[in-house]
Amino acid sequence: MIGDTMQPATAPVAVEADKYIARLGAQMAEAWGQTQAELALAREENAARAVRESEQAQRIAELEATVAELQAASTRP
Repeated sequence: MIGDTMQPATAPVAVEADKYIARLGAQMAEAWGQTQAELALAREENAARAVRESEQAQRIAELEATVAELQAASTRP
């Protein structure tokens, strides 16, 4: 029939949205907290790595300077 509107086969389901919204809010807050903790840990790990790399670079420079001194001393007449 033309002009008839489609009627739903069943009645709409009513839910208590507030309960689900509150649960989703709690889940989002927990996920946010977990993400912030992971970011803080990553920052700490990056800082520790930067310190190690800096110390390693300094030690390499010291060793290279020692090698250069030894090479200079061995080429002296």
